[in-house]
Amino acid sequence: MGQGISNAVGFAIAERYYAATYNTEDTPNLFDHFIYVICGDGCLQEGVSSEASSIAGHLGLGKLIVLYDDNQITIDGPTDLSFTEDVAKRYEAYGWHVQTVGDVENGIHDLRAAVNAAKLVTDKPSLIKVRTTIGFGSMIEGSAATHGAPLKPDDLEHVKQSFGFDPKKTFQVPDDVREAFGIRVQELEKKRAAWDEMYARYSQLHPDKARELERRFSHQLPPDVFKSLPTFTFGKDTAKATRQYSQENLNALAKLMPELMGGSADLTPSNLTSLACSGDFQKNTRNGRYLRFGVREHGMAAICNGLFAYGGIRPFCATFLNFAGYALGSIRLSALSKFGVLYIMTHDSIGLGEDGPTHQPVEMLESLRSMPNIHVFRPADANETNAAYQSSLSELHTPTVICCSRAALPALESSSVEKALKGAYVVVGHESDDASLILVASGSEVGPCVAAAAKLSGEGINTRVVSIPCQELFFKQSLEYQRSVLPGNIPTLSVEASAVHGWHRLSHAQIGMTRFGLSAPAGVLFERFGFSANNVAEKGKALVEFYKNEGQVPNLMSRPIFENFANGAAR
Repeated sequence: MGQGISNAVGFAIAERYYAATYNTEDTPNLFDHFIYVICGDGCLQEGVSSEASSIAGHLGLGKLIVLYDDNQITIDGPTDLSFTEDVAKRYEAYGWHVQTVGDVENGIHDLRAAVNAAKLVTDKPSLIKVRTTIGFGSMIEGSAATHGAPLKPDDLEHVKQSFGFDPKKTFQVPDDVREAFGIRVQELEKKRAAWDEMYARYSQLHPDKARELERRFSHQLPPDVFKSLPTFTFGKDTAKATRQYSQENLNALAKLMPELMGGSADLTPSNLTSLACSGDFQKNTRNGRYLRFGVREHGMAAICNGLFAYGGIRPFCATFLNFAGYALGSIRLSALSKFGVLYIMTHDSIGLGEDGPTHQPVEMLESLRSMPNIHVFRPADANETNAAYQSSLSELHTPTVICCSRAALPALESSSVEKALKGAYVVVGHESDDASLILVASGSEVGPCVAAAAKLSGEGINTRVVSIPCQELFFKQSLEYQRSVLPGNIPTLSVEASAVHGWHRLSHAQIGMTRFGLSAPAGVLFERFGFSANNVAEKGKALVEFYKNEGQVPNLMSRPIFENFANGAAR
């Protein structure tokens, strides 16, 4: 509920953006069409539709026309049980053009007139409130009983008889209906042929624009586009927060990929998602590619789904990782619909300082990782961030969440884009080493693990460190590669400033969060909750001793369920 009208706002943005960007004086109507929505009471009760409708009014999306089926019935019964607001006034307050049609049961002349009037209002989206009777013509018309169940056979015959059909025939298409639809199909075919002819002329007059449109709508990336992405040289470049690396990657790509379009939920200065190569998409700047979503995370993600579905656009949107929870319904639909939306989620751990537990995500990483068909990247440095962007834009049918740090992270000496694209790799030690302990981590916790490994190795415990920026990509690698990185029979300790759930697949013990965070400086919090190098070293040493006493290390990589998951059977 509410997703369709919210997706439609994305369609309406795309239509106006394309018209402003690709229409020309000699071809002013290449992109010039309306977006129609049919929705009901439930759609307008959902908060996501309120968020998206508010944006649509602000942007003055005059090509968007919504037909609101006001039948005053929901599953529970009459809408006055829970929904008595004046929807028309609400949409007027959003800045919409609003009309009411009181009767469509005795003819649709008034509805046609309302649609035609809506088309003439070019500076506002339109809502047409249409009063209808649910189950009209049946013996139980106007009741909730008609909402979620088919009519009984006797009532179905009654309806057919009431409207002049043979009650004994099913799936009957009367000749006059068939003829009317046939005429309409012919009209549409003529319109399609006229548009094709117009586009052929456009291609001759504006070959560069036409080639770009064809590339975009065929989902082809520009040649060598990833060569523009920044890389990190250990010992030379200054360490930055991964949100800063994300900013560099996003802007490097945006210059070469006009299809990159999106924005932030009122956190642009924090998410670092502004586009240097483009201004805002607003009422008077329709060719802008940056969207100011406001504090509307759920609507933002739903609109991005609409932008992707329209075609030729690779949408991105951003907020704090903790507030992905507000957008989770729409993110799930990105994954379910196979829409390659890019989600940029910054401030990815408890290390946020004094904002406190309301802003500190502890369960969100595992919540996202447990979702099918989504890639969750938590990069530890510039090269891993580069890999996150390459992977996300190469995956057309899988959305990606890039989780970025607020604080600067130390460089990884052995990191590379190629290794990070495998989802996990060894950053300290080597696959062939006879390690006594493996520390596996993501993002900001890889640095403390590297420091802990140096301490442990100095004490005679040969320690391997594995960075795992994307579990989903790692699980897609061959089992041979997975076992070379994480053999499964070496004591393995996972370290992530997030929930411990899920890490049992990869580690014998976990350092993570089992409670909400606290309000304190980031360094204090990492020390308090056990993510310091000293505590990692201490717990690693204890794990090695534990399995020495046990005499055998359980092999995590020998479990059939893990092999099935790794080979994709669980997907």
